[in-house]
Amino acid sequence: MFSKRILNILLILNLPSFIISAPLAICDGCDHLSLRSPSPQTPSLSDATCPNFGGTNEPLIDYNVVLKTDAANYDSIVKNHFEMLEKCLQRERHNVHELDFSSIKDNNNVIFDFSVKGMIAGYTTKFTKSFVENYLSKLNDVAIVNENKVIEDPFENEFVEQARLVRRAERSTAKMPNLDRIDQENYPLDLKYTYPDSAGAGVDVFVLDSGIFLDHEEFQGRQGKTVVEKTFCGNILADDNGHGTNVASIVGGKTLGVANNANIIGVKITGNVCPLNSQNIINGITYVMQQKANDPGRKIIINLSATSDDSAVGEAASKAVEAGIHFVVGAGNRNLDACGFYPGKVETVVTVAATKITPLPNQQDWITEFSNWGKCVTLFAPGGNVPIAGIGNPSEITSGSGTSLSAPHVSGAIALMLANGDLTPEQSKEELVRLATKDKIQGLDFRPTANLLLRVPSP
Repeated sequence: MFSKRILNILLILNLPSFIISAPLAICDGCDHLSLRSPSPQTPSLSDATCPNFGGTNEPLIDYNVVLKTDAANYDSIVKNHFEMLEKCLQRERHNVHELDFSSIKDNNNVIFDFSVKGMIAGYTTKFTKSFVENYLSKLNDVAIVNENKVIEDPFENEFVEQARLVRRAERSTAKMPNLDRIDQENYPLDLKYTYPDSAGAGVDVFVLDSGIFLDHEEFQGRQGKTVVEKTFCGNILADDNGHGTNVASIVGGKTLGVANNANIIGVKITGNVCPLNSQNIINGITYVMQQKANDPGRKIIINLSATSDDSAVGEAASKAVEAGIHFVVGAGNRNLDACGFYPGKVETVVTVAATKITPLPNQQDWITEFSNWGKCVTLFAPGGNVPIAGIGNPSEITSGSGTSLSAPHVSGAIALMLANGDLTPEQSKEELVRLATKDKIQGLDFRPTANLLLRVPSP
């Protein structure tokens, strides 16, 4: 007789009827799963009420799941949980860090595994809401299970001005007040950008974004490499909305960049035909974690210019920092408390808000009208009318505004630090605070935030 427990799971998940006729052997080894301590309101799978957890017409929804692991139990937890998904539910498991997503034709029966051995264990797959609420979320080995949602307008209130700037043969700051501002404490600006000679050499900055327009002049003739290494979103060679190119040029562009010898490595997580969701942010973060696991000695920074309300994103960011990765994120552009968004609310992450420079003759630093703020903000960096590389042609220079453009200033600054010494993520964050220009930012009266403005290390 077919096991009642397995039949219940299959009914809950609305799996195809042909699976129900499969032999008992498909679920050997599933008995190791256990619910948290049951209560009168928490039936176990052996109860007659189990089929009510999910009706046959209940839709399947994408969920991000993070497992509860530590150094002692990592292997056993991962083995047991994925055996349940594969054997009992007949799902195909794929490692997202190696997967060509274009090869997947049916997402309904796929487990997108973003685990990095010893660091984080988890996956994205489809379940019914009832199954998640009444069973999966109550398993002892599940730490987080959240619906995988599309992030509506992830770069809200950001603005790119298409008017081109005059190119200079030399690295002049006359058209780059953002760089001029971050190497000195006080006004007036001295029309110079002074930085350590190493300029971030040997440091890898992973830009999790929309890709990079590699043919742009800003990425040609650099000591550091510029590549797009992985895509979770369509064509790896295309940056169809330009955002990733904008960000990358501030990190390390030849003339526009804070650290123009750093390696810039694109990881494509969004694009015009691929709306950003929390799954792809997690995939991008864990992909970088896998690179760190492959080579623990690499000096790695993650730059992320998007926010989410999914705590699984925050957990991935936290685990990345634990793995020794320096993590920088834009605070967001809604004029709200940055503590309401992940991964910015994660204490170990560097969360960056945006300032603008008022016009001559009385130049000052002001928080931008759009920037998020609050105690979760680590410091500010220029984010108003910042010169950036565009995607219109290989020489296009535009300007833009947003905390997306503030964050890469800080990623570049950390690259300058790491090129000249070994620092943990905790130490680089402390050094950012120590070096920062203090008490110069105006407009914080009703937005209580640490009054700290990025300053790069001296040569």
